[in-house]
Amino acid sequence: MQRILLYFKQVWNLLRQEKLFSTIYILGTGLSITLVMTLSVVFYIKIAGVYPETNRGRTLTVCYIAERNKDGRGYSSSRMSLQMFEACFKTLTKAETVSAEMMPESNENYVQPEGSRMQLPVTVKYVDPEWWNVFNFRFGEGAPFTEADFQSGITVAVISKSLANRLYGDEGAVGKSLSLNFRRFKVCGVVDDVSFLTSSSYAQIWLPYTVADKNDLNSFGSKTGSLGRFTAIILAPSAAEVEPVKQEFLARFRRYSSQYADEVTIIIPSQPLRQWEKMFFRYNLEDENFNYYLWLYGIVFFALMLVPAISLSGMADSRLERRLSEMGVRRAYGAKISSLMNQILLENFIFTLLGGIVGLCFAYFVVLTGKDWIMGIGSHGMPSQTDGWGVTISPSMLFNIHVFLLALAVCFLLNLFSALIPAWKASRHQIIESLNLK
Repeated sequence: MQRILLYFKQVWNLLRQEKLFSTIYILGTGLSITLVMTLSVVFYIKIAGVYPETNRGRTLTVCYIAERNKDGRGYSSSRMSLQMFEACFKTLTKAETVSAEMMPESNENYVQPEGSRMQLPVTVKYVDPEWWNVFNFRFGEGAPFTEADFQSGITVAVISKSLANRLYGDEGAVGKSLSLNFRRFKVCGVVDDVSFLTSSSYAQIWLPYTVADKNDLNSFGSKTGSLGRFTAIILAPSAAEVEPVKQEFLARFRRYSSQYADEVTIIIPSQPLRQWEKMFFRYNLEDENFNYYLWLYGIVFFALMLVPAISLSGMADSRLERRLSEMGVRRAYGAKISSLMNQILLENFIFTLLGGIVGLCFAYFVVLTGKDWIMGIGSHGMPSQTDGWGVTISPSMLFNIHVFLLALAVCFLLNLFSALIPAWKASRHQIIESLNLK
């Protein structure tokens, strides 16, 4: 401990003695880390468990199916029908729960505030009661609609806090009437706002899909009745049990599709999808090579660290050249090469850590100022967003232990890349030559 405190004292003295070099090195490190950390924050927001999608690590999604004609000359594709959902998903025994979301043919929705001629555009999701078990919404008022509400087709709605404030001000929203597309709903619950970036759960209004137009609940354009407007979300009991749940579903799907084998071939390419796989999923008839994207972004991250590390290595080498006489004296008094290397690497890590703090602050600035476009990185497309509702990033998405640990790991690797070779060269320099430089 005493030795580490001594190293910190030496770094502080270096900062005071070489202000220009230290400033350039820290800022250079910060700018180098900015792009890496910007990408890291973007991917964290899209993949990690954030409100209300805190169960991302143990969810699977099926959002696309296709029926290929036996002659291979044509196919139909869409989401699945309610019939297929109930046959393949409702009977899963290894899943903790399974939920369905229905996407209506028309997704233009408007709220008519009381006493106003204004038409307020909103995003609406049609879901089932299990939806509230898959996603961990925070209810400020009321509660989600019940199974009885769902089965009865009662026109109830859960709305977001910002919409409730916009419609009802400081008054309680639960029990109040809501006019959606000139149809009356009763507000049963108010939840904390959901960010547009959590696209699986994002909306301003959540309704039971049993209140939707009956035509939207029926299958269409299919010989088997398998095509419709439903997306299925499976919640496994734990992250370790995701694969067994996936295999159970695939077995159920094979049995379901085999009964129509003489008519069409039903396919669900690359699915069920884990959260990170959804980022790269494209709607086509072929299985996606997700390993390709892992290698691609791995190479990009490596290059983003290696290129600046080469420049920083030159700066570190220049600084150590001026300290060769000091190292010569220490070696003459019996200091080990490993001790000198450890000191140099620790000193350089402190410089890199300071640069990492600067870089992380720059990354936060870039993400916050460019959030409307930068969140498209790594995706084949973003879902449609309702006019008048911007992209929001909550503090928990940015300031969390995972991002800080990742920043620390980046600093550590950048320190190794930039300082290991200069430290090795400096510590192994001949004692006599080092002393003559004094």
